[in-house]
Formats: sequence, C-alpha cells, structure tokens
Amino acid sequence: MGSGKTTIGQALADKIGYHVIDTDKWVENKEQMSISEIFEKKGEDYFRDLETQALLELQGDHMIITTGGGIIKKDRNREIMASQGEIIYLQADFDELLRRLEGDETRPLLQQQDKERIQALYESRLELYEQADIIVNTVGRSVLGIVAELESILKS
Repeated sequence: MGSGKTTIGQALADKIGYHVIDTDKWVENKEQMSISEIFEKKGEDYFRDLETQALLELQGDHMIITTGGGIIKKDRNREIMASQGEIIYLQADFDELLRRLEGDETRPLLQQQDKERIQALYESRLELYEQADIIVNTVGRSVLGIVAELESILKS
C-alpha cells in the first residue's frame, strides 16, 4: 500500500541479477482487466484467490515476487510466501504512505474513502506486515540506499 514494493523490488532484482514478477501484473494479464475492474466485476474475494494462484505458480530460484499490500490477509498466502523465501516488509508510517498514495486511482480499496478508513485498513494489516523476516524503514531514504541495505541483509 504505497511502500515502494514494485520500485524497490525491480531495483533490487536489477542489482542482484534476479527476475522480478509482480503478482498484480500477473493477475491483470491472466484476467485481461485491471485490478479495479476485477474488484468491480468479480469482487475482492475472487481477486484474493487469484493472488493465491499467482503465488503457487510463481515459484522458482533467483526470483523476487512483489505483491499488493493486501496479499497478507489470507493465511494461505502467508504460508506460501514463507515457504518460498524471505518476506520483506518495506516499512513507512501511515502519513508517509498516505502522501505517496495521493492521487493514485489504481488502488480499489483506497478509492473514495476518507483518511480514517484508509488508516483503519493500514492498521488492520500492520501486525501481519510486522511478521516479515526482514523489515526495512523506507521513510526519507533513496531507492539505492534501501536496495543496498537489502542486498547486504540478503547476503548475510
């Protein structure tokens, strides 16, 4: 939810020579429609099931899988991710995330919701995010700095 998963994931993959695959892009390609359209036409539960399918199909070595922020809502998704490798949480406080998401119309759960509802969504996921294997604070940091830290952690 605005933490920089896609940007950092791609930069890290480029740096260490891995492939990067985004589950949201995988779902959009499979369904031939945007995430917003999937939510509108088929619902959130259907979308979450597609995320699970993506995780099951996107297994392999030398791969970084970036995900949407809600993927952790399903126990099964967390189990699959834990079995595949390190789970990284790119941490930022709520106000920073809200600033980053301002004007983003591609996120169905953030559309036409007030700040309090978005904060409730953030807080409902926070405990799950904090169960990650690696937590890196991203506030006020460059992409290169974050990637360097992740590369160092992953090598150790």
